[in-house]
Amino acid sequence: MLQELNDAVESVKTGDKSAYRRIVEQMLPVLRAYVISKSMPGMDVDDIVQRTFIEAYQSIGKFRKGTDFRAWLVTIARYQTLSEATRLKRQADYHSRFLPVEISRQMEKRLADDELEDHRLPFLQECLKNVRKSSRELVRRRYEEDLSMDQIADVLKRTSGAVRKELCLIRKQLHECIQRKLALDDMLNREESI
Repeated sequence: MLQELNDAVESVKTGDKSAYRRIVEQMLPVLRAYVISKSMPGMDVDDIVQRTFIEAYQSIGKFRKGTDFRAWLVTIARYQTLSEATRLKRQADYHSRFLPVEISRQMEKRLADDELEDHRLPFLQECLKNVRKSSRELVRRRYEEDLSMDQIADVLKRTSGAVRKELCLIRKQLHECIQRKLALDDMLNREESI
């Protein structure tokens, strides 16, 4: 068995890439067992083993004949396992330090967006009064009843494409109306502060 492994290593070193398969087949159970024994929660054992075989293949020219290839391969697995442990620790440290900051930032943004929405809501209600009754009904079915475009089309005996197009036009009209009211409100607030 050891001789087969040494022969396979020498074949790979001379350019026989297919001989590496014999090395993998023989050493896979050994490496998996080693990495499992040294791994910590969250480590992908198979990934570490695969990286070990890749590293060994790329560095096989450095292996000195007459030394223990199994020990050499296990040493590579050891360093791959340590490297993964370091990466996981850094990742955990990063998340423990920066994740709360990012969550806080996202919450502040969401609160600011909610404030803006609260400010726009009265303008939306005013603008809705200015659209046709049938358009208001379409908006009501879509956003209050939460009906799909196809469901609305069935109720109104229209195509879903026609419903989509009309809703798009209504949303555009409402958006423009709200923007005008926001601009006017902003201008009035600036004049009051002067």
